[in-house]
Amino acid sequence: MSRAVEDLQCKNLKIIVDKDGFSYGRDAVLLANFVRAKSGERALDMGTGTGILAILVNGKTGARITAVEIQQEAAALAAESARLNGQDNIEVLAGDVRELHKSLGYALFDLAVCNPPYYTGGTASPDPHKRQCTHQQTLTLAEAAQSASRLLKNGGRFYLCYPAEGFAALCAALIQSGIQPKRVQLAYGGNRPYLVLVEGKKGGKEGLLFEPPIFD
Repeated sequence: MSRAVEDLQCKNLKIIVDKDGFSYGRDAVLLANFVRAKSGERALDMGTGTGILAILVNGKTGARITAVEIQQEAAALAAESARLNGQDNIEVLAGDVRELHKSLGYALFDLAVCNPPYYTGGTASPDPHKRQCTHQQTLTLAEAAQSASRLLKNGGRFYLCYPAEGFAALCAALIQSGIQPKRVQLAYGGNRPYLVLVEGKKGGKEGLLFEPPIFD
């Protein structure tokens, strides 16, 4: 493991990454900026990786975070980063978010965030850790939505990012799980959107707000 400590340039927060495997991308930073949360709210980070979303959302809002990661090595890095930042209200669990309701129960969280694996096909990395982060092998889009629906309180918010071309599939997965898309923001690279950020509401009514796009 080739470890590095990176400055997140936000409130003096830092993160420990594995340059050979466990890191994060621009999409996670954009999603953290998109999240709306209040101090003391209980939030779930589904598939935290090295903890980038948990660290930034907690640092920006003061929400209490339960961060879940199926890969134990990545979960250990996330927990170490939280300790490095003195973020005592981030709890990191090594486990499968699809099974979390069996140990914690239902309808516990005010909000959930997820930067899910994007790809269902195509060429995958030979590295099993990287492959699990990018391809929907251990968490599909439908499973992410179903898990959020189980774990969110009624009226709870679910924040995701996804490739822009998959916007329809994302909305379909949310609606099928009882989560209504309520707020959308597109991120552009050049003249084309490459990423969509979505806020859904469990048990919400129809009505979608498009926010001004982001131009990288």
